[in-house]
Amino acid sequence: MLKLTSHFSTYRSTLLLLLCVVSVYAVTCYQRYTGYQYWMQHKDEAVVEHVTAMSGLDSYYWLRMAKEVDKGNLGKRRPDPLKGYPDGALLAYKDTPSLLAHFISFGKNFTGGDYYKSGLMLIPLLAGLFVFPLCFYFYRLGYGASAVLGGLVGAFSPAYYARTKTGRIDTDLLNLFFPIAAACFMLPISRDKGWTANVCLAIGAGLMMNLFSRWYQQPSFILVYFAALAVYLIFSRLAWKQVPVLLAAFLLACGPEHVMQSIGSLQIFLKAYVSPPPTGLVAWPNVLTTVGEAQQRGVMATLLKVHGFLPLVAAGLVGLCYLALRHFRQMVPIAPLILIGCWSLFGPSRFAMYLAPFIGVGAGVLVELAIASVSRKTALPLQRAPTISLAAVSLLFVATTAYTGLPKQPSVEIDAPTTRALLDIKNIVPSYSAMFTPYWEYGYPLMDIGEFGTYHDGGLQGGMRSTLSAMAMMSPRQEDMVSLLGYVEHHGFKGLVATINDEKLSAAEMQSLVFESSLTFPGDNVYVLYLEKMIWKVFSLSKLGIWDFAKRQSKPTEYVEIHCFSMVNDVMTCRDGTIDLNRGVMNDGSVDVPLRAALFVDDGYVIDRRDYERAEGYYLQVLMKKGKVYLILVADGTLFRSTFNQQYLLGYYDNRYFAEVYNNFPVARVFKVKQTGRKESGETR
Repeated sequence: MLKLTSHFSTYRSTLLLLLCVVSVYAVTCYQRYTGYQYWMQHKDEAVVEHVTAMSGLDSYYWLRMAKEVDKGNLGKRRPDPLKGYPDGALLAYKDTPSLLAHFISFGKNFTGGDYYKSGLMLIPLLAGLFVFPLCFYFYRLGYGASAVLGGLVGAFSPAYYARTKTGRIDTDLLNLFFPIAAACFMLPISRDKGWTANVCLAIGAGLMMNLFSRWYQQPSFILVYFAALAVYLIFSRLAWKQVPVLLAAFLLACGPEHVMQSIGSLQIFLKAYVSPPPTGLVAWPNVLTTVGEAQQRGVMATLLKVHGFLPLVAAGLVGLCYLALRHFRQMVPIAPLILIGCWSLFGPSRFAMYLAPFIGVGAGVLVELAIASVSRKTALPLQRAPTISLAAVSLLFVATTAYTGLPKQPSVEIDAPTTRALLDIKNIVPSYSAMFTPYWEYGYPLMDIGEFGTYHDGGLQGGMRSTLSAMAMMSPRQEDMVSLLGYVEHHGFKGLVATINDEKLSAAEMQSLVFESSLTFPGDNVYVLYLEKMIWKVFSLSKLGIWDFAKRQSKPTEYVEIHCFSMVNDVMTCRDGTIDLNRGVMNDGSVDVPLRAALFVDDGYVIDRRDYERAEGYYLQVLMKKGKVYLILVADGTLFRSTFNQQYLLGYYDNRYFAEVYNNFPVARVFKVKQTGRKESGETR
């Protein structure tokens, strides 16, 4: 077969390639470090007291884990009192902290004990490390320049950059490095090498997967790479008696405990991304349908997340097909990552980051093939082909930089006012108080910043906890929330699971049990917390909160924001039409949309309400801060009457069950759940 002539076979070309790879890593470090510098230059937006804001909510999980590592609280099989209230749950997977937590803990020795800055400084150091094993792998296949382009495209792909940008402290930082490094150990295994060399390489691959399991805490990848290694060994035509020895060496190096956990980890993964497990006869909605990164975006939308310039993506796919055909056996060790990336085209979009570097490699392969072809047909010296290839792929990346995540400065997820509010609340309520929230996303920052107990979080989302919490929030009866909280205060969610299973309760019977309970609420330090960003989570909240167990579907609702800029004679002029408060109608220029009521809310309390005599219609809510309009929302009847809307936005709370303890509207609002006896009818405040 024809051999590629643009190999980096000379010392000079190899050194040039190494310099280019180091430069790619340096660029990834610099770009992410500039994001950190930007935040430090705008501390008013990112830093409050000892807390530095993050751009990813899961970041707070790893930061708290690092703190717990230093306190010596992990590894003792003791439930974390702040996680999974009131039952408690282990903070870390198998009560074993991730290597990321250890890295943060170690790094704080260089940041004056600041865990947040330690985590932030890890991002530029770790995010680009994958370019080194990527280059080594494809250098051995003869495509060194392609690996450079793969590193650039991968590091600055919108999909990968969004998950490794400033403030995104997460395991994604090395989720490309370890699997590619494992493939690098597999690739040199051959029948031309001795037993000792092959066994050492298999052990090296296993050690990489061992570290990956300790880093990502998903041992299921061991099964995938075990299968890839088996296929590779068979196609490499090794002696049959050598194959089981190498596979055994691989598994041994992976770590017996990780191997034993791999099947259970795979089951958890499938349950999360395919179908959540029922509790007895009760089938819960799949919370991942409300999570953007877990949803299917479609082929074109996902490819745009890989790289915004579709011709380059198309070239990359063609190049990958060429590699698969031309170097089938050598591509087997790296195939698991490529297949996971391809899965994102039809499955969860979060896995698009795994495809990005290989799209760059594929495009680079076409460039190298073209240059090699030209050098054979012209007087172009063959020894200059590597230099020209490196220059060409570099120019290609620079020319398409606008289509990457490179120019974008990251924004904080928990902004300074919210962080300040959480610290203020921490000083008001008793230590380790429990915060009942509408949605699970904010569990980790609540545990880290406020040291609050949480009912659900990014690791305990979905299923029973999130569904019942959402139902309580979407219910028009505030008693339902008290009843749910009272039931779990007595029995915990684990007790509810046992009751459903033992008594074979149907969904309707389960709802009756938790929402119509006559139990007292004995809790003393349980609060209901609302944050401003939760307003924009209402669609996801209602998708769970108005779930029909019988039909296994819901009809979610959400707020519609209206942009208005003037009001004359009770007629509001808006961007898309007008709102006539005299007649109680909204008009987009062609159709009148009826209103049932218009409410003016200042600092969280209704100061004016206008009702219109009609059976159907929407509710207009004009929200103000210190008398100035800042947000205008329209809600349907279901959302308007929900406990979420009534308590948070309107300040209507049943004072038999709740007492307001903090109101920094709209940033944050907190109600204490009172100790109560049997439910009885009454009025809301």
